[in-house]
Amino acid sequence: MQKPTKTNWENLVIETERAIKLLDDKLQNPFRIIAAKKLKQLRNTNHHNATHKRQLHVLKQINQRITNNNAMITRTDKGKTTVIIYTHDYKEKVHTFLSDNNFRIIPKDPTSYDHRRIQKALQQCDRIIDRKQIKFLTQNPNPTHT
Repeated sequence: MQKPTKTNWENLVIETERAIKLLDDKLQNPFRIIAAKKLKQLRNTNHHNATHKRQLHVLKQINQRITNNNAMITRTDKGKTTVIIYTHDYKEKVHTFLSDNNFRIIPKDPTSYDHRRIQKALQQCDRIIDRKQIKFLTQNPNPTHT
């Protein structure tokens, strides 16, 4: 819904006043107050809707340009800054970081082995930790792979 023109608002106010004048004299002022509040609320709602639609349109355009240019939005590694970077450059930076810091691919996921060792150690600590509480101290491992 677009923001109504000045003429439409004037007509709405005139018609509202005309309807209020048909009421009993004692009821006219309270209804004027109610009508003024509702008209103000309606005007503000229409303005916010138009602003919201414009913002959505701009966001869609930005997203389309990012997609068309093979880029992505990501956070910087330090601070709370958001950047737009080409996907190729991002992948290259990640690869460089991993290789410069001696990361390596391991042949087998050690999560389940470590989980079993932790469970076994907790079972052996039955004098320190109640057996009924052990199940609340660990979770089932669920590593994510990307």
